[in-house]
Amino acid sequence: MKQLKFLAIAAGVMALVSCGQQPAPAQEPVEVDKAAVVIENIMTRVSVRQFTEEPVAKADLETILKAGLQAPSAMNAQDWQVRIVTNQEMLNTLSGFMLSTEMGKGMAERLNGKNAFANAPAVAFIAAETGEKATAYNREDTALLSENILLAAHALGLGATYQAAPARMINDSKEAKDFLKTTLGFPENADLINIIIIGHPAESPAVKDRDQSKGRIIE
Repeated sequence: MKQLKFLAIAAGVMALVSCGQQPAPAQEPVEVDKAAVVIENIMTRVSVRQFTEEPVAKADLETILKAGLQAPSAMNAQDWQVRIVTNQEMLNTLSGFMLSTEMGKGMAERLNGKNAFANAPAVAFIAAETGEKATAYNREDTALLSENILLAAHALGLGATYQAAPARMINDSKEAKDFLKTTLGFPENADLINIIIIGHPAESPAVKDRDQSKGRIIE
């Protein structure tokens, strides 16, 4: 009896299903305009210097680093070295060395208690390799790498800023330069060129106008 009752219920369910709505047809995948996405990312990127305390996900940093290393370089020399640091103790130690320099003493007053990296949760240190294997365009190569990092960070919804002054402070401090080599593992033939601070934006700067007259198409 129980078996007959179960069969009856099952038959009823099948009848309801057969009378119900048919599954919606599969939708065609929406084609993404890759050019528009890339150009919008370039045109909307801004420099961000204020960050929340939220850490940057390691997966995002790995993507940013990979994008940076995908940059072109003269003769494909890849004559650069990059370290992305999230360890705040390390960053604070390095900041102490930097702010003790002549340039750093003047900057300390403007930081309002923050470290030399604006308390960013992640900092990329970018160096150019020197020596026989490096090309004469190693600094230009690091600029290309840096732009890739900036654009990748923006694409992931993060804020970032290219900074040269902090790199000069590090280069002016023996302790700071030693720290790069002993703690961050930079080789002896690496000259620090710039840093990029990265984090979740705590500000929304407007995109600044660019002087379009400085570029021309000549036919």
